[in-house]
Amino acid sequence: MDEPALLQTGPETFRVLLGGGREIIAELPHHTRRGLGLTGVPPLIVAAEIVRFLDERDALHGPTVSLGAAAGRFPEFVEEISARLR
Repeated sequence: MDEPALLQTGPETFRVLLGGGREIIAELPHHTRRGLGLTGVPPLIVAAEIVRFLDERDALHGPTVSLGAAAGRFPEFVEEISARLR
């Protein structure tokens, strides 16, 4: 499986290229980073890690994905993302 590639297209939006030619738009509101205690981590880094987390769980569906909402469905999300980025 190829690693997802991200390109930041706005302060809170990212173009995500997934395997098989799939492409989505991902949104990462600033309050999601703040809630995770990751305000000092660049948004692109946080978004990339959340995209990897969701891709590992085959949970990237639709043309636009709110990363916080999609990942928040997984009980291990906060602990795992915090561990990956601290």
